[in-house]
Amino acid sequence: MAQLPPERPGATDMTFCLARYEFGNFLKRSSTDFFFFEGAWAKPDGPPASLAEKDRAIDELALHLEEKYIVHCDTNITLHFLTKIFTRTAIYRMRLVAHHPRRHPDKGVSMPQEEREYLCRLSLNIVENDNLSYSNKSADKFAWYVNMSFPFPAFIYLISELRHRTRGELSDRGWTAMNEAFRNRIKYIAAKRESPMFKATSVLTLKAWQARELDAVAHDEPIPEAPECITTLRSIFGDLPVKGKRSSISDPNSLQTSLSSTTHDEQMKPELYTGMTPASEPATVSGMNSTEWSPMDWSYWDELVQNWDPQVGEGNGQSDSQ
Repeated sequence: MAQLPPERPGATDMTFCLARYEFGNFLKRSSTDFFFFEGAWAKPDGPPASLAEKDRAIDELALHLEEKYIVHCDTNITLHFLTKIFTRTAIYRMRLVAHHPRRHPDKGVSMPQEEREYLCRLSLNIVENDNLSYSNKSADKFAWYVNMSFPFPAFIYLISELRHRTRGELSDRGWTAMNEAFRNRIKYIAAKRESPMFKATSVLTLKAWQARELDAVAHDEPIPEAPECITTLRSIFGDLPVKGKRSSISDPNSLQTSLSSTTHDEQMKPELYTGMTPASEPATVSGMNSTEWSPMDWSYWDELVQNWDPQVGEGNGQSDSQ
């Protein structure tokens, strides 16, 4: 052939691969412009581009993908269904990385409330989309790909937000999504319970739920029933210490007493808390903890993600990059 055949509108069996190609081409092109791509967290944070320029580039890519591919997808066709989910999720991930707290010198402490709200909703959309990819039984034959694409950055950011968002619509949606994600991946989680990633995310999750329970106690409300993910993690790690004292979180009297206790408990496991700040005491306004915002050690989580292997746990430096 003297020239390539003309493109035609519509979706085909190659749509999924073509959408992935579009992302790869964008990242390749952007790496010589203002984005810096290095896998895992895919950090588009190199100078001299402003955040507005990054947002504009992502907006243009999102619009191009929507008009060229997603609008033509028939979700009754399994591959089209996954193409729509993964393409939109990849855009959400790029937005999350561009706005991530790590781009702030203070790790996000001074980040405006509306920016935290935006990042929380982005992370929630990513986790909910990941759950959606498990909802279609006809997609089981693509489970190998779905399982390889766990969105750790969004997952970790959402948990970190839930430590401070102890009530309200986002908190409720967040815990529903977290519990569903746990159910979807329970057999993979069970096989990796000795991995550093599993231990770190488990304790962070327990801290976030503990903050929700403490908030209920502070407002003289019934302690919410723990979701399946929390009861399972507590069966592995036990109750977390409250202000230095381990107590039964399910016992309101014991929990309330612990709020004012400073007794040291030798059963505490400090090695599980590396890279994390303690859950703050409950004092919420409109669902947000009103105490000083405690930053995450994102370099610690970066290292965990870089060493995460979804097949065997950790050790080969491979992780999801889309």
